[in-house]
Amino acid sequence: MPPITLIAIFEIVILTALLILTPLFSSCGITQQVKLPPTVVNPILSNNPTIAESIVRYSQTAQQTIPVGITFLDEIEQHILILTNKERHKEGLKALQHDIMLQNAARAHSTDMQKRHFFDHVTPEGTTPHDRIAIIHRQLIGMTGENLWQGQGYNVKDAQKLAELAIESWMNSPGHRENMLRPEYTHLGVGGTVKGDMVKLTQNFASTQALFQHPLPLQINSGDTLPLTTVSGLQKSAPVKYGLFLSEQGKLVAPPFFIQQMQINVEPGDYRLRLYFVTSRQKNRINYMIYDGPHIIVK
Repeated sequence: MPPITLIAIFEIVILTALLILTPLFSSCGITQQVKLPPTVVNPILSNNPTIAESIVRYSQTAQQTIPVGITFLDEIEQHILILTNKERHKEGLKALQHDIMLQNAARAHSTDMQKRHFFDHVTPEGTTPHDRIAIIHRQLIGMTGENLWQGQGYNVKDAQKLAELAIESWMNSPGHRENMLRPEYTHLGVGGTVKGDMVKLTQNFASTQALFQHPLPLQINSGDTLPLTTVSGLQKSAPVKYGLFLSEQGKLVAPPFFIQQMQINVEPGDYRLRLYFVTSRQKNRINYMIYDGPHIIVK
């Protein structure tokens, strides 16, 4: 069998395996200190929006100034980062680095939960943590995870005590603990908000395999080019290919493109960018590791 055929077959096998295993690469956990009464959630999106419209709306909403009546808990956020790294140090793990875009994503979700009175990793429109980070963080290539906590009636001025309470709750919960102590994670963004006496905290984790040198635009026109130059992270070499997957179906729309082919010529739609890193080369095949990048809307 010709080598090029073997390579193509191997890429298909790898892609199939990746799509099956993708849920293993994203983890979440919730800690709820109080039980909220049922509330009516008012959608912020127009009736029956397309996926692309929903993504643009979420991006715009997430970048708005903080609403009246909600306050960011800067000091608590800082304490949570420090305390998380203390727990990792106990296990001999590397400290997580602060990432401002992960913090923006975490703050946006905590704010959204306050405004619309819900407490969940998935928004009323079905947007997951993985989706939200891919919308807001325009440079990240890697895996993500999220922890949530909420409590009512606490003194937010005692930042150290409240941060310790949240960390203790997370560390006593297997799923949260796993996120905080996951060796693969390299970065963390914490978003804390208070509205009245309700506190909501979000931790957004990332395993940063690489970063795009420049933030990618959320929307482009078919035929435009993307700035695909990367800065190394855990992956010391640059990606060699990229694929465009339809977000709703998880389907690759075309064979992967070489990274030098930066002009995007595909049908309009909502896509998830995935980057291919070479892990090994053999005589008749190349092995890849594939990681998610940002959402891209092609118009």
